[in-house]
Amino acid sequence: MQREDALVDELRVNVPKALKEWDEEAIHAARVATRRLKAGLDLMKPVLSGEHTAPFGHVLRKLRRRLGPLRDLDVMIGHLEELAVRNRTQRSAIAWLLERLKQSRIEARQQSTKHSSPGRVLARLGTWWGVREEIAAAREAIDSLIAEQLHLQLDSFAERADRLVAASKPAEAATPEATPNDPHELRIAGKSLRYTLEMAEVEGHDLPKKIMKAFKQMQESLGLWHDYVVLSERVMQVSLEALLPHHNAPLQAQMLDLAKNLLRRSSKHLGEFAALWSSRGQELAAGIRQCFPLSRPVVVPPTVIESQPLIEPEATNAPEPVIVPQTDPDPPGSAESSLPEAPVRDAASTAPV
Repeated sequence: MQREDALVDELRVNVPKALKEWDEEAIHAARVATRRLKAGLDLMKPVLSGEHTAPFGHVLRKLRRRLGPLRDLDVMIGHLEELAVRNRTQRSAIAWLLERLKQSRIEARQQSTKHSSPGRVLARLGTWWGVREEIAAAREAIDSLIAEQLHLQLDSFAERADRLVAASKPAEAATPEATPNDPHELRIAGKSLRYTLEMAEVEGHDLPKKIMKAFKQMQESLGLWHDYVVLSERVMQVSLEALLPHHNAPLQAQMLDLAKNLLRRSSKHLGEFAALWSSRGQELAAGIRQCFPLSRPVVVPPTVIESQPLIEPEATNAPEPVIVPQTDPDPPGSAESSLPEAPVRDAASTAPV
């Protein structure tokens, strides 16, 4: 509970800075806090009602989508400014793009002010207290839910990482019927796994430092791949919106070269991930599974079962499953991360072993 309380406190501190002062660090911290809180709600969903989680989740979702465009533009501008220092041959293209992205950031900030004031956002965060009470009442289920989710998420992440490694092999070594590789899905699966590992650490489950270090390196490689992919997309989008091929064909040629450069950088970081997974993937997966063994199912004696009154399915408080779309109004690349659904348990399966 301390982790969740701390995340809500972070939002109270950072939301005014993010939505009034446009502080880049506050924007990033607030957005990450909303993602971590969402991961916690997803984890606990089988033992929570929707009465309190729905209003609180709605506040988090609206805030996350409001901060998304601001954060994406901050990241793109930061990468371009670093690139301008090292890349002299494409400075004209970088300068042209920087000018337009900074203007887009001004417009995104102006658009953000049309939404709820920071004060109203903070007031709506008060819906956290109802969720907090429910989580406190279901604390006995947390360890088993964490172990269950970690195995599901690790399987999803490992499967996608294996596909990526297979796709990076020479054509003659690849299997023709192999499932298509999607690095974006791999990145989303990695983020879900990371958030659950963070929750596990707070609950007192420590992974070996070398395993966490390897996973962090993998995450950084996927993060940089994503940053440069999004930036290369924006290069093409902005140049087409400005009808640059019509008005300045030589500059458009430089923009194409810049987009290719960014794609090469993204491919480089994806290759770094593939190398890390090939060398450390099995160790990482084995370490996580060893630290978080799945609990044995609770066996209830038949006499106990017979003595319990039957409960009609419609009388349970389990929320209906929600299908979350993978796309939203945010700029390309800012899709929400989500955890795999854990199976809904009955009262016996959530009892402490």
